[in-house]
Amino acid sequence: MRAETDESALALSACFVVTSVDRRFVEFAGVMLHTLALNGDVDEVNVTVFCDGLTPKDKSHLRQCGGRLRLTLFELSEETLRQFEGLKTNSNWSRSIYTRLVLPDLLGCKEGRLVYLDADTIVVDSLRPLLNLDMSGMPVAAVGGVSNQDNARLKLPDGTRTMNSGVLLIDIVEWLKRDLSSRCLDIVRSQAARLKFFDQDALNIALAGQFASLDRRWNVILHSHADEPAIFHFTHDKPNSVRCQHPAQPLYLQYRQATPWAKKRLKSRWHKRISRLTHSVRRLFER
Repeated sequence: MRAETDESALALSACFVVTSVDRRFVEFAGVMLHTLALNGDVDEVNVTVFCDGLTPKDKSHLRQCGGRLRLTLFELSEETLRQFEGLKTNSNWSRSIYTRLVLPDLLGCKEGRLVYLDADTIVVDSLRPLLNLDMSGMPVAAVGGVSNQDNARLKLPDGTRTMNSGVLLIDIVEWLKRDLSSRCLDIVRSQAARLKFFDQDALNIALAGQFASLDRRWNVILHSHADEPAIFHFTHDKPNSVRCQHPAQPLYLQYRQATPWAKKRLKSRWHKRISRLTHSVRRLFER
């Protein structure tokens, strides 16, 4: 992990923690916000949730989970959503995933830093070292590595590093300087056939390995290990499902006990199949 900068060099009031969520991910976002409030050490940081179709009850639950956070719930406008029309989705990933590609524009910021967290994460340690990380002039910092299989699929040179975009540290000035929002959306539109992971793939193509490396403790996924983990990320079966094999699932369920979903039953083994079938039928009628 790169060295930290002096905490005085970056005012936390110029920093954001951001996520984006539709109705299917409200529970995860609520638990994540609860852990962020408990463990994130971000009392001075602006926390924003971009919402796509949430009900008043959903938003009330998120505010309840946010506790003392400086929390703003921001409903995505029709103008913003029009940018995502026709972009690739499936039963796992809805149009709201593309929000992370336009975050500086949505926040209306020209400088500062933001941490993007997928809703299906939990925060178990302070985020201050992350917010004060030396990014060495890069627009993005993330956990990543080299996968020549991904490089071949994305038509990147062998040895190019690719990232998991579930946890991103973004330098807003550098992001805007490289016009990454427009470039990523153009890639999603023009290269959809090769995009297995949609917005993540678009970001990896646009950056071509030019991002700062984060220690794995900031994005601990299934089958990965990190000393002193700070953020767990449930990338496969979700932690509210009996199918989940992530070792941090018991911790997720422990934190969930303090949220409105405390008594909710785990989803069955059939839930994912039903969700895929429902999505397929919906797409069929949309044609």
